[in-house]
Amino acid sequence: MSAPARYAVGLLMLLPLAACGEEGARSDTRAYVELLGRDTTALEVFTRADDRIDGTLVNRSPVTQVIRYAARLNPDGSVRRLETVWTTPDANPEGPPARYQVVEIEGDTATIGVGESPDALETERIEVPERTLPVIGRVQLSAALFEQVARLARAAGGERYDFTVLRTSSRQPTAPNAITARTADSISIDFFGNPMIAAVDGDGRILGITGRETTLQIEVERADPAAIDMETMAAEYAARDARGEGFGQASPRSGVEATVEGATLTVDYGRPSKRGREIFGGLVPWNQVWRTGANAATHFTSDRNLLIDGHTLPAGTYTLWTTYTPEGGELIISGLTEVWGTQYDPESDVLRIPMKSDTLDESVEQFTIEVEPSERGGGILALSWDTNRFTVPFEVVRR
Repeated sequence: MSAPARYAVGLLMLLPLAACGEEGARSDTRAYVELLGRDTTALEVFTRADDRIDGTLVNRSPVTQVIRYAARLNPDGSVRRLETVWTTPDANPEGPPARYQVVEIEGDTATIGVGESPDALETERIEVPERTLPVIGRVQLSAALFEQVARLARAAGGERYDFTVLRTSSRQPTAPNAITARTADSISIDFFGNPMIAAVDGDGRILGITGRETTLQIEVERADPAAIDMETMAAEYAARDARGEGFGQASPRSGVEATVEGATLTVDYGRPSKRGREIFGGLVPWNQVWRTGANAATHFTSDRNLLIDGHTLPAGTYTLWTTYTPEGGELIISGLTEVWGTQYDPESDVLRIPMKSDTLDESVEQFTIEVEPSERGGGILALSWDTNRFTVPFEVVRR
């Protein structure tokens, strides 16, 4: 970005949280609750008028922040200006500092301003195509902006509406996307290759959103704006953060290192939580390849050759993938590395190993991978989640 420059931020950015619902009698005010399993991950309340959308998001991951936004619309419904300010409630004094963002689109140029003060934002200008929609942050899902592009799609007609997402917090600020009509009362928007599906009413208002076909796995439900006290909830969530009891990352990265008969073995993986959901046969479907964790693919490294189910696995780094059935499962060791967890390629399979399945007496809340020595010699790779434990024995090849 260029050197700091003054870039005016509208007065709405300084208004209290409660201001978002004050026009409910004159215009359309709605609220939505975002859930991951049984846990609330975000709240949103917004008011829509013909030429503007004013709203507030309370986002809990990785720490609670309040995001107030103001979108100003062109006569055709496209967004000409989006102002956002991210703040941390006072209940968490160690939270991130305030961040202001302004995007203004005129013709084929977007002017982006970002900074910690509304009076001195660093700005840059980039070229953008037609049908560009600025969004909040990097991948923040806003029901209001999702709905706005859906309205544009409805006005354009047809089953598909292509547009470009403009993100203010990304090394690649623009990305192609599309709204697709699925049924008379549902639409979808692309989320990293999978559909985020919204149910809509006859006027195009969003009734709910599901991410069950994506890696995000969230559900967004419509709520009564009068029943949500955004300021109180934000303060409560921030106080939990300050006590170390906050939501945190949805699937934090974790590392495992173990020594088995002189071999050093490590696993790097994301750890999703159960959060009240059905896991095997639900979140993790039967007979489908699963990433064996979350986010980036799970990486496994051994500095010694291993013998697994009669097969030699040379020392090196691999990725782990799995499939499950009601009777058991299969561990897939792939030569792919440095890939995302949705980029499985069967052509890169090195080994496919049957896993033994056991039922645990107590449920495991967070997906766990362990590498441990075996009493019979060699070691065991164990995957545990919910009440299921899957194991694969291995031996270390002597030099």
